[in-house]
Amino acid sequence: QLKAGEVHVVALVPWDKVRDIKTLPNVRLNQVLGNGYEHVTLNEKHFPPFADVRVRRALAHAIDRDLIVKTILDGLVSPVNGPIQPMSWAYEPNVVTYAFSRDSANRLLDEAGWRRGAGTDSTRAKDGRPLAFTLITQAGFTIRENVAQAIQRQLADVGVKVQIKLVDGTAIRPVWFSGDFDAMLHWWQSGADPEITTFFAADKSPPAGRNIDYIKDAELTKLLYASDRTIDQTKRADLLRQAQRRVAELIPEIFLYNTSKLDAVPATLRNFKGNPTNAGPFWNVHEWELQPAR
Repeated sequence: QLKAGEVHVVALVPWDKVRDIKTLPNVRLNQVLGNGYEHVTLNEKHFPPFADVRVRRALAHAIDRDLIVKTILDGLVSPVNGPIQPMSWAYEPNVVTYAFSRDSANRLLDEAGWRRGAGTDSTRAKDGRPLAFTLITQAGFTIRENVAQAIQRQLADVGVKVQIKLVDGTAIRPVWFSGDFDAMLHWWQSGADPEITTFFAADKSPPAGRNIDYIKDAELTKLLYASDRTIDQTKRADLLRQAQRRVAELIPEIFLYNTSKLDAVPATLRNFKGNPTNAGPFWNVHEWELQPAR
């Protein structure tokens, strides 16, 4: 429809369609850095091995985010290390990071008591239980399906077995909100305010919030609620920076890369700026102007 001129604007263009749209002469692809991030949720409640921070850190070390961004995502995004993005006044850059390192991943899994199997099956096991889980993601989202497969291969290299399950977009929300999954590849798209209490406070697991990692840390929860109750922005920023450092230490989920908001608009449309938040692309529609056709 975009190619045929039947529609003029496509908001949130799928990343796998970028190459096709770039060749359309009458369409401009508007790109802004999104205020959100892609990650792998690690559900400690449903898959108890995730409750060991050494396992979570090992999984983070085992994933080559730079390679995924360069190959599958064509460099449209950048790896990130936390839930608050660089565009925010509360962003904390000095956090613990987990560079790609199979050696580090193997060492941490060994320390946690997960040993490689003998023979052809190299899946790690502990107390007779294999380190094997199911990763769910949205069906029909080509980029995300490809990233899930890359994660599956990379974790297999350190003895972790991952099965991928694709869930229809209309059905995935009830699944994650019920907590009936091991791990999930998805994103959180944030608003302008850097509040992250609903994602990481101990009392914000569903249905009270979106803590679907089911992480429970008293220190982090205290920092988050203190930041919510602080009006002074400087003091609040300090509390949120402390919270980000704590999140990085706990690594309750595997932070992958930021989002890139891509909107296809007519080449003649001026002053379309896009929107990094979850508020949609029409925030400055009063400034839009169509140039006369030549």
